[in-house]
Amino acid sequence: MNIRKLTRITVAALAVTAAFAQAGQAEDYPTKDIMHIMPWSAGGGTDTVMRTFMNYAEEPLGVGINTQNITGAQSGVGTLRLMKSRPDGYTIGSLTWDSVITVPYYELVPGYDTEQLAYLGSVTVHPTAIVVRDDAPWATLEEFVAAAKEAPGTLKISNVGTGGVWHLPALDFAKQAEIDVQHVPYPKGSGPQREALLSGETDAASTSISAAYAAIEAGQARVLAVMADERDPHFPDVPTFKEAGYDVVWGGFRLIATQADVDAEQKATLEKAFASVFDDPEFQAKAEETGMGAVWMGSEQVANFIKNSQDKAFALMDQLVEEGVLDKK
Repeated sequence: MNIRKLTRITVAALAVTAAFAQAGQAEDYPTKDIMHIMPWSAGGGTDTVMRTFMNYAEEPLGVGINTQNITGAQSGVGTLRLMKSRPDGYTIGSLTWDSVITVPYYELVPGYDTEQLAYLGSVTVHPTAIVVRDDAPWATLEEFVAAAKEAPGTLKISNVGTGGVWHLPALDFAKQAEIDVQHVPYPKGSGPQREALLSGETDAASTSISAAYAAIEAGQARVLAVMADERDPHFPDVPTFKEAGYDVVWGGFRLIATQADVDAEQKATLEKAFASVFDDPEFQAKAEETGMGAVWMGSEQVANFIKNSQDKAFALMDQLVEEGVLDKK
């Protein structure tokens, strides 16, 4: 046997061996702990919720999940680290609105490209709601719209930042309803926004039900409608905007992703494990107890959800830039 032929046989054998080794690794995956990148500060709402979820996900995966907080640039620094991680299936990360909307739109981080991510599933979805004081004169969304048309430019709807997660939904609603309202930002968060509503500084708040939950439970506020495809099961009497004739579906969310080039079988293993957490009665009880807003969507559904959210958000943000309300520079 000549050397050239022997070399070809050796190379082929090595290729087969490598293929079997890779298949074995995929079948055994995962065999070591997984790193979970949290792009927000420790102790915050997203950090707390996602750490809780990951604790439950360790059992179906059979390994530990270690959370590392990598903050900065409105989640951009940590998410970039996920994008640039080794695609071996052992690095995952949490994503929020800012990770897929704010950071890419404003180009806050060089080299940031959401195409480098593979979405694995959702953990929470908080539909946007229009919340008013309990003593407000509007019992329905239709009555609020009628009042806004009677007095253009006088009603005030609050948010937590111009061009952000709660402003754009209210803007979309106002445009579809053809009403002129004041959009008032409270950049320091939902706490000041809630206080402004209860004190009468604003007439309505564009927020999530969870952010206003304490005021709602105390009988200080009520929800006119939610921007979801279906009614919230915890508030079955609250209609959706679609029921009122407005095709307005928006909300905040917490997702899980990995690096885009991770092996398809490994991604499927992760997705299956994360989905199984939602079948865990203990997790469901914890989610109910904490008002987590737990909602599962699989990888394909999340990808479509994010694409639709980006298309709507970027279009509205472009309009705000043209109007001089936002500065993209």
